[in-house]
Amino acid sequence: MDRLNVTGYHRRLPHLVAERQGLFAAEGLEVGYHTTSFAPDHNKGMAEGQWDFTLSSADTMIARTTTEGTDYTLFMQAEEGLSATLIGRPGAGPIGELRGTTLAGDPGDSNLDLIRRKICRENGLGEEAYEVAIIGTSPKRLEALLAGKVSAAMLAPPSSQKALDAGCVTLAEAEDYVPGWPRTCGWGLRSWVEGHRELVVRFIRAWARATDWTLDPANREAALDLVMEVEGLNRPRAEVAYHQLVPKAKINRAAMQTVIDLRIELGVYAPPHEPPERFYDTSYWCEATGLGD
Repeated sequence: MDRLNVTGYHRRLPHLVAERQGLFAAEGLEVGYHTTSFAPDHNKGMAEGQWDFTLSSADTMIARTTTEGTDYTLFMQAEEGLSATLIGRPGAGPIGELRGTTLAGDPGDSNLDLIRRKICRENGLGEEAYEVAIIGTSPKRLEALLAGKVSAAMLAPPSSQKALDAGCVTLAEAEDYVPGWPRTCGWGLRSWVEGHRELVVRFIRAWARATDWTLDPANREAALDLVMEVEGLNRPRAEVAYHQLVPKAKINRAAMQTVIDLRIELGVYAPPHEPPERFYDTSYWCEATGLGD
């Protein structure tokens, strides 16, 4: 049995299914999972090779590659779409009223922070109009919001639901501003991925089979029950997670272009701008699934 050390923000549905159905084991893999809680720590650990690879956003990978020069490559795309919400403290008014206040962030130049910038700009608030406190992932941002330390935060489930249950207010849905976002992807240092091709292919194959099982209508209820049980999602949020799954974890070039376009729009990707293919390699996925790209 070969061991993989993987990190991410929480285990996605196919990951849970692959564990429960023995699909990782069938590929001779023992997958250790480290839950990260602070993006700067995640980014530092990835650059230092603390984990074999991560299951997190394509935007984080593109951000670190283009701003820090770390050579990463992406080998699969697990989810597409955003189930994140800009949520204000109880009694919050329109987004424009956030002017002069402090918003929660993590780490400031990628992922949900980038979406927050997009939302605020389109509602008349440039980055100079508010402060940002670098706090951590959704559970940490939720704590800060409920403690009154920040006026608003981008939150993902189940933290978003907990905030609303506590009387906080929805200000904007991320999907309304940036549709088709490649939310969770498999990526790592190019040197590690290229040096461990067989392991990566076996992991993708197990994940692809897990999506086949999950998306089979006969297994839908069991899959939803699993993610609600393990990750604490309510039924509506579990169904959103279900519908965001990418069949067989196939990489979508258009989704990667969406990330690049937004980074250019918000001024966090300096020229020269490279095409999406610079950041991913479909050959691992093709070998794992036996399909063309």
